[in-house]
Amino acid sequence: MISLVAISSFLMTILGLPTLIKVAKLKRLVDEPGEERKIHHRSVPTIGGVMIFVALLFNFLFWSSFNFGSESTGMVGQSLVMASLILIFFMGLKDDIIGVSPSKKLLTHMVIGGILVGIGGFQIHSFSGLFGVQELHEPISIVFSVFVYIVIVNAFNLIDGIDGLAAGYSAVAMGAFAFWFLSTGAYSEAILALAAGGSMLGFLVFNFAPARIFMGDCGSLVIGLIGYVLSVQLMNTPTESIPDHLILVSKEVFAMGLLAYPLVDTLRVFCLRAARGISPFHPDRNHLHHRLMMRFGTHQKTAVFVYVYSIVFCALPFLSSSFHGILSNEVFFFMLLGLAFACFIPILRSTKSDLKTELKSD
Repeated sequence: MISLVAISSFLMTILGLPTLIKVAKLKRLVDEPGEERKIHHRSVPTIGGVMIFVALLFNFLFWSSFNFGSESTGMVGQSLVMASLILIFFMGLKDDIIGVSPSKKLLTHMVIGGILVGIGGFQIHSFSGLFGVQELHEPISIVFSVFVYIVIVNAFNLIDGIDGLAAGYSAVAMGAFAFWFLSTGAYSEAILALAAGGSMLGFLVFNFAPARIFMGDCGSLVIGLIGYVLSVQLMNTPTESIPDHLILVSKEVFAMGLLAYPLVDTLRVFCLRAARGISPFHPDRNHLHHRLMMRFGTHQKTAVFVYVYSIVFCALPFLSSSFHGILSNEVFFFMLLGLAFACFIPILRSTKSDLKTELKSD
């Protein structure tokens, strides 16, 4: 029965988007081509996140009132998650329509991060022995958690660069989150993941190339915040709640596998920009999706490549149980992280000359 969460979220999204597209076009809430770094060449509505937000919020609150096999489906800090989603949604919507300065964005993120971490308890308390770290000291835990929140939310935002990529990746990630939380009996988190995943799949119907609407910041930031909340809840899963077939799977490794694509892309571009002495938030055409577009030539092939990549890295952490006693979790973590980067090396090398040509033409 819990599959109805994803189904109803999917249906609400695909039924509501046609009207939203019409309104966006009438009110000229569209993204016009023009900047060199933009890949699309036509006017496209940018507020698809409105329908994503409405569908996931309604379905999460509605289905959370049902009992799906546990005495309570109430996630700790649930009301603060909803409050934070509303705040980040309206910041994203304002940015989509009239723009928001980077300083105001950062301030808002700091406030939301403080709410989630300091008040809501969505905090990384431990690495469960990974890297030899058990419990984190409270001040370090708070600062580190807010930092991770900012990284994850912006990582989701930065991958929203071509048709269908962010929506499809997010659907894969939310499906993996739902599997974990259903397996561990965390039904409230599972409902949130299913509501978000269903809305992403519904949105993908209209966003897969050629896209009829973009999710905009009001969509990508909302999904990024949910990605952070679910990642923390996954890492904080009590050992006694984990079934036998998952007990040997490192929670930290699984979380890293789920977030592999956005984290690899964000860490890569931030490091490259820092090496060039420019702001890590300075826009360019050197994201992984730009380089994949140079290699594959179409939005469809690029998006499908990322889907397959994400599915593989959601599945690879389960191999850790096969290597239990042979490889430590630390070794497996770094092997997986190295592989996540290495997969793109051939593409980055083959498109290096294309990037230089584009930079010279700019």
